Amino acid sequence: MRKRLAALLSILVAVVLTLAACSGGGSKSEDGGKGGVKSEKSENVLNLASTSDIPTMDSSLATDQVSFFTFNQTLEGLYVLDKDDKPVPGVAKEDPKKSEDGKTWTIKLRDNAKWSNGDPVTAHDFVYAWQRTVDPDTAAEYAYMFENIENAKDITAGKKKPEELGVKAVDDQTLEIKLVKDVPWMQSLFAFGSFMPQNEKFVEKQGKKFGTTADATLSNGPFQLEQWKTEDNWKLVPNKEYWDKDKVKLKEVNYKVVKETQTALNMYQTGKLDSVVLDPQNVNKYKDKKDFSTELTSSNYLFRINNTQNKDLKNKDL
Repeated sequence: MRKRLAALLSILVAVVLTLAACSGGGSKSEDGGKGGVKSEKSENVLNLASTSDIPTMDSSLATDQVSFFTFNQTLEGLYVLDKDDKPVPGVAKEDPKKSEDGKTWTIKLRDNAKWSNGDPVTAHDFVYAWQRTVDPDTAAEYAYMFENIENAKDITAGKKKPEELGVKAVDDQTLEIKLVKDVPWMQSLFAFGSFMPQNEKFVEKQGKKFGTTADATLSNGPFQLEQWKTEDNWKLVPNKEYWDKDKVKLKEVNYKVVKETQTALNMYQTGKLDSVVLDPQNVNKYKDKKDFSTELTSSNYLFRINNTQNKDLKNKDL
């Protein structure tokens, strides 16, 4: 058991140690293009690596880290989390107005929020997306995240219709949400990827293709997906329709799917990547470099065990 625990700890260390360069767009830095000092000729282009492709850009179906990380850049919910993980207005323009018992929330939306195709983001986009997610026909794994909303549990169980979910568009800029009980963390939960809005007209037009290609994806966040080559790369560019676009300074963000850590490190050293995650065996080699930093993160892991097909695992006393 001791050896297995040590192996797991090594994996966690590899996740949180990063070697990050500040140079952008492959421009030369003062140390010969191998990272560390930002060039005055930076093109405001960020080049990053991902260990896997984006499984889906459909916020109803996503359950993985890469998809949700991309949602954080391309989609915006009612609220977003600030640097201290506190919810601040996103599409919502203010904090919710709550009923006396705390179970009915009324949220006003900003009137200048738009999709990347120019359509306004409205309360109807949230109603449509949430109803679609809890609909059993969608088969969303994260439908249970909505169980604090009235009737959600009965809808996912097939006992009620999606239209009976406790969410209503009072008008284009007013969303009413009925909760089962007052939940202190609900405002923060509205920043989670599963609660992102969806443009009904666009989603229905794309059908099963929705969220599978750049053209079949719509954004309402600071960036939009311009290019997506499966299992190879994807590119984000600023969303010109984003309501707070003046704060977006990067011209583009390029992601390259690189599954091998050493390959990514080689790309970093040759100026093709601006940041790389180190595995344990490389930590001692680079820990004294000025571009080395340690980032502490928290994670949890889920093991699914097939206890229906394996005769030994069927034994609850194993």
